[in-house]
Amino acid sequence: MSSFFDRTTLIGLLAGVVVGALGASYYRKHEDEINAKLREFKCCGHFGKSLGETVEQGAELTLEELESQKERLEDLIADLQEKQKKQK
Repeated sequence: MSSFFDRTTLIGLLAGVVVGALGASYYRKHEDEINAKLREFKCCGHFGKSLGETVEQGAELTLEELESQKERLEDLIADLQEKQKKQK
């Protein structure tokens, strides 16, 4: 073998292929769950969306999804307020 394809490089290449195949298999088995989480990130303004795009996406959410996000935000606010009180 040439110096480019030494044992370490070959092992790394094979490991990358195996991990990629396992990742693809995992994605196929859990596609709906992964896509739902990605949509949740998108609607919360992640991935560089502008405010207008976020509002348009928010219009497609169900009442249940919006209430869930509201509860999550309220919990985050309460946690931050509690941490601020402890710091004082």
